[in-house]
Amino acid sequence: MRFLSMYRSPEGVPPTPEKMAEMGALIDTWTKAGVLLAAEGCLPSAMGMRVRQNAGTHAVTDGPFTEAKEVVGGFAIIQV
Repeated sequence: MRFLSMYRSPEGVPPTPEKMAEMGALIDTWTKAGVLLAAEGCLPSAMGMRVRQNAGTHAVTDGPFTEAKEVVGGFAIIQV
């Protein structure tokens, strides 16, 4: 089974060095265990888009998405 792990943070605020070290250690553990499929940081919401599909039509909304207090700053996909 695959799982998505997300790192959420306030827009434009990078992770602290301590948080980066914690995430690095976790990624290293998952890599050594052979369960990490992908891990990446995300671009700012100003560069993002939301794509919605409904009844055969689609709509694209450009970022930034100011209603979000926190955005996805990065993610990891693991298979366990």
